[in-house]
Amino acid sequence: MDLGEIVKNIAPYVVSIIGSFWAYMQAKKKMNQELEIVKTNNEHEINRLMEEHKINIEDLEKKHKLEMEEKEKEYEHEKEILELKSRTTINEKNQELMNTAMSGVVGDVFSGILSGKIDMDKIDELSKKFPKNNEK
Repeated sequence: MDLGEIVKNIAPYVVSIIGSFWAYMQAKKKMNQELEIVKTNNEHEINRLMEEHKINIEDLEKKHKLEMEEKEKEYEHEKEILELKSRTTINEKNQELMNTAMSGVVGDVFSGILSGKIDMDKIDELSKKFPKNNEK
């Protein structure tokens, strides 16, 4: 067998191997390009989602802040209502005590007048010690 015949027998295989290798290299290059595109797209998608979540978190923080301010206002309002109720109750109790004391004093004065223990001079003296309502 001579060299020409060997080359003639091997040439189809060599061409097939070189063609296959060339196709493999092209496929590998295309696959790497597509992988790079997918990585870039994924990176952009991740960044977009992170921005979206950041905006959502900021919105939730604002909403929470507004809710807390509203709760604080409600608390202050409830506190004011309780203070007013407490003052009203205290004023009512004070008025009851004053009325009870005054009715006791007036009762004692009338019984003193009726029994003759208090005369008109003492009534005039007492009236001077207590100012009239319209002089306040």
